[in-house]
Amino acid sequence: MIHKYSFIFILLLFSISCTKNQLSNQTILEEEVEQIFSCVSYDDLLDSQNTDQDNLMQYWDKFVADVKCTTGGTDFGERNPILNIFFEYRSAAQIASGVTPDHIAYSTYSGYCNDSRVNVGVLYNEWTEKNLLQRLWIMYHEFGHDVYKYEHSSNPADIMFPSSTRSDIDINTFIEAKDRMINRSFPGIRYISCPSDS
Repeated sequence: MIHKYSFIFILLLFSISCTKNQLSNQTILEEEVEQIFSCVSYDDLLDSQNTDQDNLMQYWDKFVADVKCTTGGTDFGERNPILNIFFEYRSAAQIASGVTPDHIAYSTYSGYCNDSRVNVGVLYNEWTEKNLLQRLWIMYHEFGHDVYKYEHSSNPADIMFPSSTRSDIDINTFIEAKDRMINRSFPGIRYISCPSDS
């Protein structure tokens, strides 16, 4: 009887040992996606150690450099010298009462209908809940309204789609979408109508 229990015990130990060895020998390979070409680097904005989440101007500077580099054309930094890119803060009472904003950020008439001005507001509390790539996407979306006068797109793959804070985007998705936006090459482009356009 003792031999029978000893044999079962040895088999059990051997079984556990083999399973443990098999698990330790398995290598989990994470497929590293190669970034597609972009003429500017987003590393500074996507590195939490180097990005100041309270500095919205870094997104404007990146956008200006990106447009200039991608198209070889317009310098929106010179064309739009009046910048009002700011955070809005909801009060504790608004947050506690469940008041929720319709949008995390917005561009206004005074920005998109005035070629010398950029006017973009961002809700701070909601901003801090987004990851770094979502923040980049959000700012390019708002600059698309303000600088290009784009209306919203109906394609979820476009930066100008109204729900611009998707969690499934990666850097390549962003680069492809921003290239279509900057090059004015996404289907169904519509522009915001301003009084001077009529």
